[in-house]
Amino acid sequence: MRIREGHDVVVVGGGTAGAIAGIAAARTGARTLLVEQYGSLGGVLTLGMSLKGVNDGEGFKALGGIGEELIERARALGGTTVVSQHPRHGSIMGQDPEAMKLTLIEMVKESGLHLLLHSFLADALVDRGSIQAVRVANKAGLEIIPAHCFVDCTGDGDLAEAAGADVVHGREADGRLQPVSAIFRVGGIDLDQTWAYLEAHPEDGEAPPGYVGDAYSVAAFRSKPGVGMAGFKSLIRKARAAGDYHIPRDDMGFNPLVGRREATINITRVHGIDGTDPDDLTRAEIETQLQILEALRFLRKYVPGFEACYVVSSPFQVGIRETRRIRGSYVLTPDDVRAGRDFDDQVARGAYPLDIHDVGQAAAAASAGGQVEGGGTDLSMVRRSYGIPARCLIARGVNNLVVAGRALSATHEAAGSARGQPVCMATGHAAGVIAALSARDKLPPSALDSAAIQSVLRQQKAVLRRG
Repeated sequence: MRIREGHDVVVVGGGTAGAIAGIAAARTGARTLLVEQYGSLGGVLTLGMSLKGVNDGEGFKALGGIGEELIERARALGGTTVVSQHPRHGSIMGQDPEAMKLTLIEMVKESGLHLLLHSFLADALVDRGSIQAVRVANKAGLEIIPAHCFVDCTGDGDLAEAAGADVVHGREADGRLQPVSAIFRVGGIDLDQTWAYLEAHPEDGEAPPGYVGDAYSVAAFRSKPGVGMAGFKSLIRKARAAGDYHIPRDDMGFNPLVGRREATINITRVHGIDGTDPDDLTRAEIETQLQILEALRFLRKYVPGFEACYVVSSPFQVGIRETRRIRGSYVLTPDDVRAGRDFDDQVARGAYPLDIHDVGQAAAAASAGGQVEGGGTDLSMVRRSYGIPARCLIARGVNNLVVAGRALSATHEAAGSARGQPVCMATGHAAGVIAALSARDKLPPSALDSAAIQSVLRQQKAVLRRG
């Protein structure tokens, strides 16, 4: 069995959090290897959904550092729009998935980060509470990769689970999980017809209850390319009554892409899927792909402007909202999110909405910004960004493991915000720095001085304080 030596830090998972974590660790001076199961980086970031929560609801920046650099560099390619404030999401920004994907690989090359693509975590080799190495599987068979510190960016806490860390699976009370979805892109749309329909049928625009002003108006959407919305409930009810629609979701999210007759569509939904169970994942892939076909027929028949639309792309895999989360020495709560709470050891900020998709009957996620409920989704704007402590990224039960992305230490509800793409970028940046400092100082992540971590993050232009 091959042993791949010479690395201080190994990052497992090259999605949104993992790609940023790998770049951060390499820039901080660690010899870093990123292990990724697919042939490109970025994960669900590269599906084309708009980025929500780059700013908080009051317009203060929540994402800086490497994540902001990625956005700005992609913008130079015409791949991102400016950030627009939004009454439902706080802020929103359109993006081109291909520009994001290619910009990421360029940043990786520049950073000196080493990649091992088409490789999958198989196991962790643990001795006295410390990971000695990970075992990965690929076309060549099995490899062992030792390192000083490891970063779990698998999204599912796969490495944490394999290493024996303290983890929780799903909702605390009953283990139930948010549904899965497959976001897809369509082309050949006529947005002028769509906006005209919404102007004539404002009830299908789904403005938040009690909202006053024109920021959610069709005129505002027309003037801000890339800004998306959710709605079309009456059309879905009509299609369901006619037997043309069976998807268990009663609204549709769509995000026009920058300068194109294309949009990403968020309408599919499959309940009862455990993203760590291969049989469940197989069922989810089949069902969501069939739902994409049904959604395409619905769009062509019922939604003005979509009569001639066609599928441009479907995702590389089904999108998982929730599986495992670690239990760190601090667990982020919905009260922390709602209050915009700060912490002495915070290493990232979050402003993605509290976004909880119905696990059966939707759990309330009300906030001071007001609850918005629509079709089995409770969504609450984050008016003031919140801090994420380093303690939420450091796994209990394993001495040398850092976790970023949606598997960080948070409750079921709080994870509805912490799983958002800009938050994943921010926690990935922090995790990469923590791992690099751990390797440099030969200390477990929990023994690092939080002020030292924060100093490096500030040097790398991360946003740690609001304003």
